[in-house]
Amino acid sequence: MSVVDVSKREQFVRDGFVVFRGVLEPELVAGLRAWSDGVLGEQEAAHFEQNRTTGSMVLIDWAMAYRYSVLAELIAHPRVLAALGKLGFAEPKFGHGRIISKPPQSPPLFWHEDGRFWDDPVSYTWQPIQCFLMYYLTDTDVHNGCLRVIPGSHRKRHALHDQTAPMHTDELRTYANPEDAAFQRAEGEIDVPVKAGDVVMGYGRLFHASHANLSVEKRTVLTMWYYPHFVDLPERTQATIYSLEAKNGETGTGAGHAVQARMEPLRIVYEGSAEPIATQWTPGPALK
Repeated sequence: MSVVDVSKREQFVRDGFVVFRGVLEPELVAGLRAWSDGVLGEQEAAHFEQNRTTGSMVLIDWAMAYRYSVLAELIAHPRVLAALGKLGFAEPKFGHGRIISKPPQSPPLFWHEDGRFWDDPVSYTWQPIQCFLMYYLTDTDVHNGCLRVIPGSHRKRHALHDQTAPMHTDELRTYANPEDAAFQRAEGEIDVPVKAGDVVMGYGRLFHASHANLSVEKRTVLTMWYYPHFVDLPERTQATIYSLEAKNGETGTGAGHAVQARMEPLRIVYEGSAEPIATQWTPGPALK
């Protein structure tokens, strides 16, 4: 079990994100890059046209992880779990992920936060319901579309909460209106450039975006969604998570024993009878 890194945990709770450097081996990064390139090559042109600002939004579910061992290696990587442990999360659960690949000369990603539990009182506390773990498969900077975040926006109301759409709309995905507030500079924003192999961990309800990719190469990130404190969440919150992620947790058949043994501790399981809380993408007045 990892010893909690007090300074990292304090930063995570205060700012809403933290970076762990050099978590993935170069060989694994190369394997993930080759795998994601193959999956992206199978997508129809319409997929990319509908996702101009993200580039792609290919679902990574449990069936995919069981099919590709490189994914299972990532999801249950000992260094990844150790990093979560350093934040105090000893029993994380995995939900799903996305391949988000910005092609060359593509527009910025809009400001958004992915909180969908705003009717749950837990969302107004320090405790994260859902966290993203972002793995960029190439080094990033402002030129090729690095991450931007607004520290503290997971706990404090920001002007963007009242200026931007609460969900990923078609207008935002297709860059229909470049003048939209979601594409502008925002008060308090900072850049988060990283190296391939680093992992950025953040609250799902943290405002984040990315710069345009002005380079001649695509910029791919694997965004993986975990529930880091699932076992300590209230029962209704657990029921809500299970109701949302149960389909993504279907595995199909054919996975080897080693993959199953690696992944099963991360499975979301809820067997109670609590009523799930309705999804709510807009924060209430309790967010001040």
